[in-house]
Amino acid sequence: MSLESKVRKAIREFPYEIKFEVRDGVVFLDGEVETYGEWVEIGLAVGKIKGVEGVVNRIRWKGYPEEELKRKEERRRKLYEENKDRVVGEYDVVIIGGGVSGTAIARELSKYRLKVALIEKATDVSVGASKANNGMIHPGVAAKHGTLKAKLNVKGNAMYDKLAEELGVKFKRVGSLWFITPRTLQKYRKYLPGPLYKFVSAYVFPYLVKLKGVMNGVKGIRVIRGKKIWELEPKATKDAWAAVYVPSTGILDPYELVVALAENAAANGVELHLETEVVGFIREGDVIKGVVTNRGTFLTRYVVNAAGVFSDEIAELAGSREYTIHPRKGVILLFDKELEEWVRHCVAELRYPMPAHTKGGGINPTVHGNILWGPTAVEVPDKTDTSVHPEEIDEILEHYGEIYPDFPKHRIIRYFAGVRAPTFTEDFIIRPAKWVKNLLHVAGIQSPGLASAPAIAEYAVEQLRSMGLKLEPRPDFNPRREPIPRASEMSLEELEKKIREDPRWGNIVCTCEMVSEAEIVEAIRRGARTLDAIKRRTRLGMGTCQGGYCTLKAAEILSRELGVPISQVLKENGGRLFNGPVRGEEP
Repeated sequence: MSLESKVRKAIREFPYEIKFEVRDGVVFLDGEVETYGEWVEIGLAVGKIKGVEGVVNRIRWKGYPEEELKRKEERRRKLYEENKDRVVGEYDVVIIGGGVSGTAIARELSKYRLKVALIEKATDVSVGASKANNGMIHPGVAAKHGTLKAKLNVKGNAMYDKLAEELGVKFKRVGSLWFITPRTLQKYRKYLPGPLYKFVSAYVFPYLVKLKGVMNGVKGIRVIRGKKIWELEPKATKDAWAAVYVPSTGILDPYELVVALAENAAANGVELHLETEVVGFIREGDVIKGVVTNRGTFLTRYVVNAAGVFSDEIAELAGSREYTIHPRKGVILLFDKELEEWVRHCVAELRYPMPAHTKGGGINPTVHGNILWGPTAVEVPDKTDTSVHPEEIDEILEHYGEIYPDFPKHRIIRYFAGVRAPTFTEDFIIRPAKWVKNLLHVAGIQSPGLASAPAIAEYAVEQLRSMGLKLEPRPDFNPRREPIPRASEMSLEELEKKIREDPRWGNIVCTCEMVSEAEIVEAIRRGARTLDAIKRRTRLGMGTCQGGYCTLKAAEILSRELGVPISQVLKENGGRLFNGPVRGEEP
């Protein structure tokens, strides 16, 4: 059966007149449907067809933001005309996007004699999905066998011990523990009468999970039972029949990793351009000659599109739209670090069938002692929708509550959401553009994107090599980056010595996380220009009071160090801390 016939068959399942076109393995969909949910369903139905390399979903739904998109396009065109003739510089490679993929690729390229620019439209790196996830370095069991996602997940996971050591990033291999309980195969219970249900659940199903992991190349997987489970997780549910233990699972702070990658790339010659928004491209035929931004044009030989949820829009501007991003929001709950002893591993209760297009989330420890519950997985039409609603919090507490029935759920100190960037094929898209010769797509990087990041970077650079980029190693590449010293990790003797050298070490601004003025100043010296940027580098405001005590003090330091009025201090991305005149300043 031809690809066209397969697509036609798939869209017949929906009660709408959907038109389509297939070009070089990419399916373009047009038509109208009632709801956004149906828009997603049709795209996914086409995306799972074997042979489909991408789905561009141009179907409209009721409530489609037509006027908003027109205003956005008018603004973009105006900025393009204003800036296209102003040259910023000439580069071998321009990377678009300052998330974990973009910064990892930048660091990988800094190993070679190249002039590289990394451009990010936000005020800092790691302000999108790369900061708003659970920091889990997945082992590679969940990814579908044979996908690029599975291949790069397992390879990337294995690279983290060396990478974290080089960059001075906290990283722990805590392992995963996946419980098999009476609820695991509940939906199949009617087909498994009496004792057969427990036998299949406890003695067959765990080995199927292990087999899936082994086929993906994951090592060390074990099935455990009885007291061995509670030796690993003493406070977990006592109704577990078995558990699958995967020792290679790790945890880290994702934003700490991205900042470290960016700092090390910059130290090795990569130019970092923040608050630099791509508004178009200068092309000659099927070759990009320049990336036009709100700050001018970056002339370049190659372009890497690692723009996350906006990667499809960048591809459209470049003339090679090969996929559509359908944003998927995930909500996470953060608990007080005083609960650190409750959870030792990345824990989940396996329930099948699993929700579509998600690994299901779980309960994770963090490298700083907090406990995370989540994330959820909800399709949303707005790529910037990081809202959290009471019912979403209740859903998480109910769903994961059975894993730790006695867990003190009232000790939540924060909740937040991130927006993943899946395409309709639900796999990573890392390949040369089909209709533009010097554009590399790095798109669809959703979970396990963080775990895969080091391998994504290597794979992307090899793709650039195949596209003609000459890679001459730099003998002076320095892989190491020193983290900001932390007062909270020093002995009294070490801290006293620091205070004698610089009294600012004795001024503890954030008492919850014991962050000193000296650490804040160093974060600013390294490029932090907003309160949230300081937070990501020092943990200021991440403790129990969530900034209630230290925010104003940090704002005063930021104001002083940047030489700006405190009323102009930003929390993040244009959001000011103060909306009106501040005492002592002109209104």
